[in-house]
Amino acid sequence: MAVRSKPLRSSPQRPVRQPRPPAAAPRKPFAPYPIVEPPARAGIGAPAGILMLLFGLPLWALGAKYTLDGAVIGINMLATFLELPARVPAPTGWWNLLLIPVGLLFSYVESSVRLNLFGGPAQLFALLVLLILTHGIDIYTTYLGVSSLAAQSAAIGQFLNLFWWSPAIAAIVLTYLPELLIRGGWSLLTE
Repeated sequence: MAVRSKPLRSSPQRPVRQPRPPAAAPRKPFAPYPIVEPPARAGIGAPAGILMLLFGLPLWALGAKYTLDGAVIGINMLATFLELPARVPAPTGWWNLLLIPVGLLFSYVESSVRLNLFGGPAQLFALLVLLILTHGIDIYTTYLGVSSLAAQSAAIGQFLNLFWWSPAIAAIVLTYLPELLIRGGWSLLTE
């Protein structure tokens, strides 16, 4: 059975549609938002920043001194535990200044390293261990330095050892307060 098809005829051409004019006039591009300046702090930034630095830097040096003394005590405690005959002498004079980069490294890690929740579990665990070790070692060595008999010979050492709990409070304060003051003062000066 054959299928018949209709003969091909020329179909009339449809007229080409012209685009309709828009119902509303096109919008002008948005103007940029005005820049709004933060309100002035009535000039408190620079004087407060300088004062915070003047308090923070000597406190950091005091905490660094006690941390170095405590680190030596901790190393000697480990040497005693391992029954090693040698002991490390406490740093004096220029050695204290030469060991400042160690304190700066601890301060940087404590205040700048943040946990990365998206770096994977291994990286998160490693950063968590690093933060616990740096904070713990810093507080514990400062506590050892403050509570040692050598620290009690100076007037400030006697003041920090008034009560049985005061070396622990002093260790925490000397670990975190100077860094907060220095960072806060620096941010006020650079705003």
